Amino acid sequence: MTLEIRHFRYFVAVAEEGHITRAAEKLGMQQPPLSQRIGFIEDKLGARLFLRRARGVELTREGRVFLEIARSLLSQHEGVFEAVRRAARGQTGRLCVGATPTSAFHPIVPLSIRSFRDEFPQVKLTLEERLPADLIKGLRDESIDVAFLRADKYEEDLAFRQTFAD
Repeated sequence: MTLEIRHFRYFVAVAEEGHITRAAEKLGMQQPPLSQRIGFIEDKLGARLFLRRARGVELTREGRVFLEIARSLLSQHEGVFEAVRRAARGQTGRLCVGATPTSAFHPIVPLSIRSFRDEFPQVKLTLEERLPADLIKGLRDESIDVAFLRADKYEEDLAFRQTFAD
């Protein structure tokens, strides 16, 4: 059996509490199983992580090293889930915005881009200037994600949204 995320959580709880019984209460478990898990971790690592004292536990030098690593690993573990959640909400990744050479002069374009950047700061936004026919082509071949353009007629295979009129 290898170390699992739960083992790192157990260790960090004991290290932060400085007491196995209090850590067990915090984790919602009994003290004997937690002591066994700590012993398992120490066996796997081949090092004593705690000095057992009459009034609790104290980290050894190896324990302090492992605590730093365990905290980092737990932080990264949580970060993975948060990164995936942000991606699922469209808050990360990239967005390529196409615009005609003259569309930047209309106030809705810079306002929309600024609002998007404020709302989704972790999305890499690129702006590409193209002629209308190239914007339509870029939308179709997915080299751009969204475009600001003036369209006299709507393309049947693309979704258009009229945001302003002249």
